[in-house]
Amino acid sequence: MKKDYTRLIAAIRAFCLMIDYLESYRPEAWLKEMNHLLPQIEAGMQWLDLDIAPGFFALPDLEWRFAMFCRLKAFLGKWDEYPLPGDRRDDPSDFTGSLADDFTDLYFELRRGLNLYDAEGDLASALVLWRTGYVLHWREHLYDACRRLEWLCGGRI
Repeated sequence: MKKDYTRLIAAIRAFCLMIDYLESYRPEAWLKEMNHLLPQIEAGMQWLDLDIAPGFFALPDLEWRFAMFCRLKAFLGKWDEYPLPGDRRDDPSDFTGSLADDFTDLYFELRRGLNLYDAEGDLASALVLWRTGYVLHWREHLYDACRRLEWLCGGRI
């Protein structure tokens, strides 16, 4: 039986559009919307066939990636940094977690697969790209961002 990835693709598309047009949002509303979207992407990735063979994994243009990171960091402001295990929680200057970093990594992986799917209608290649990147790189960014957003949206923004 062939699986329907419509929900996963819709969540990825919504995520990418929210990054593309982030300046049209207030940061608080944007964070709350992301708090709803990321768990959908996480659920879709958990549901993704595990027998998909690894595929090509390439680094994106580093200058464009850095520009996106800076754009997100400026947009997120005080909500960007957070403590990861091992950080001193009483000293924000020691925090090593960054939503801007999480969102940048997620965006480039998800956007690349979405562009492949949109340009060529090649769902199988997009799924392989997403699954490979998820396993090799961005799964932890997704989990960290989900935890941070859940904490923020639990009354802190």
